[in-house]
Amino acid sequence: MVLWLVLLTAGCSEPETDDFMIRQQINRLQEAIEDHSRGDFMAIIDQDYQDRLNPDRKALQRMLLGFFLRYRDISVLVTHSAISIQAIRAEVVSQVVISGGQGIIPDNARHYQVTSCWKKVSGEWLLNCLEWQ
Repeated sequence: MVLWLVLLTAGCSEPETDDFMIRQQINRLQEAIEDHSRGDFMAIIDQDYQDRLNPDRKALQRMLLGFFLRYRDISVLVTHSAISIQAIRAEVVSQVVISGGQGIIPDNARHYQVTSCWKKVSGEWLLNCLEWQ
């Protein structure tokens, strides 16, 4: 009976494709931002990370800390993500709405088109760069 349940459960689970793993990482980033969890967020960031505002991981971490201090409540909604994978590199274009505030009602809400670069390191997809408009 136990073997049957294991086989049934395994058949229903989604395969661990690269697309699926990247989407999981995006969800983890979203949760880390909403939970103000800098450690969980930075665990998904590649050692060689950089973007137009942050030349390295440390600069990104400082920006994230400032964001967390500014907004007590943060909500992230990823409405669509198109993923393009080439071997161990991937590009994801997402539509994202971020809102934040000091109280119950958000003081600020913005829509962004976010392009993220991902690199597969030891079987795990890590965020390598970000660009937002």
